[in-house]
Amino acid sequence: MARARGVSAVSLGTALLLALTATHAVAAPRTERVSTAADGTQGDGASSAAVTTPDGRFVAFRSSATNLVPEGITHPGTYAYVRDLRTGHLTKIEAALSTPRLSADGRWATYIDWGTRKINVFLTDLTTGTRTRVGGDSQDSAASPEISANGRYIAYQWSGHPQFPTRIDLHDRVTGTTETVSEGPADSTRDMANPSLSGDGRLVAYQDDGTGDVWVADRTTKTRTEADDGTPSTVVQLSVNGRVLVMDSADGSYTRDLRTGKVRHFPGAEIRAVSPDGRRLLLQDGQSNLWLLHGGHRVLVGHGSAADGSVSSGGRSVFYSTQDTDVVHGDTNGVYDVFQWRSR
Repeated sequence: MARARGVSAVSLGTALLLALTATHAVAAPRTERVSTAADGTQGDGASSAAVTTPDGRFVAFRSSATNLVPEGITHPGTYAYVRDLRTGHLTKIEAALSTPRLSADGRWATYIDWGTRKINVFLTDLTTGTRTRVGGDSQDSAASPEISANGRYIAYQWSGHPQFPTRIDLHDRVTGTTETVSEGPADSTRDMANPSLSGDGRLVAYQDDGTGDVWVADRTTKTRTEADDGTPSTVVQLSVNGRVLVMDSADGSYTRDLRTGKVRHFPGAEIRAVSPDGRRLLLQDGQSNLWLLHGGHRVLVGHGSAADGSVSSGGRSVFYSTQDTDVVHGDTNGVYDVFQWRSR
């Protein structure tokens, strides 16, 4: 299949570093710590890897703190939490080995955990607490789940090694059916990995770990389109509206507009996340500073790390983690915390 055209480059050399430090007039942002107990007590353990819903109301993260919820923890380790930022309520998902991916309304959470013998994908209804295993046989392994905005579709990696290479499957929660969306020779040891899902569940981006190709499967047209720039690449995130795909390569991050085919390169930098509308990018520079990019404007968010899925609609909220103690008053726990940066 022919590669998409329309490649352009954006230099992040000296000129960009100077631009990043330039003052840009915007409404004064606010930053608040969100990895706390309901009464504001700071965690006694590190928290990180935060993701949010498109509207920024719900945030999920991982934490080794023992004091975030009244019931505490049953054994030492790292747990998953989901906070409703409107009510302040914090829900612990004890049996979760990854940060939950959330439906747009914050009801459905998908993550990995131990199954009968191997790691499996699970789905929890946070309104009822009901937990179900997603797709496949419990003797197989599954990982890297992503969920559609309405909570109906869950894309994930399925692995039947050593007999079969890893593939990308998609489970329909409503019908209970599962389909394979990736393509690869059955007799190959090449693995398909790292799915990212559009909000309506129509598009699934994934990578071929053997060739470094990145593909976008359209479940409506039953077609697959190569989206990389011709270099071995990995998937970072597909925007919720399905228009912009962020990828990494040896030369840095880049994006492809799936509607126009235009590619933008960011040499030497890493794009951590893309906003749901695809118009804003969260970029991390070599000093671990996080910048929100929109058109020609760049706004400093903070210093630390961020996960894909950490930017809300319009870039109004960005969630990141840092162990810096000067972000908010009273940060004395000396560990990584999760913060919400709000543009206004």
